[in-house]
Amino acid sequence: MLEAILDGELPTTVFKRLIEADPSIGNIRIGEMVSDEFVELDSLAQQLVWHWKGPGKNHGLSDEGLDAELLKMLKEVGYFQNRENIP
Repeated sequence: MLEAILDGELPTTVFKRLIEADPSIGNIRIGEMVSDEFVELDSLAQQLVWHWKGPGKNHGLSDEGLDAELLKMLKEVGYFQNRENIP
């Protein structure tokens, strides 16, 4: 997951692919994965994923909102330094 996002894929695109591959994965597990893979992010990133309106949900943070917030956070802590495909 880490490389796909850092290579320019939007976080929600990656998350939807994970859910498609394993429908039992929910927002809580994806939030844990984000926290495990992006250790420099604070816990707000995980909470944003928890509140994302992912596939099959009626309420929550939109794809665009989550992508914008996560990408901003990743940039702020330096994950995109020396990357050419910055989203």
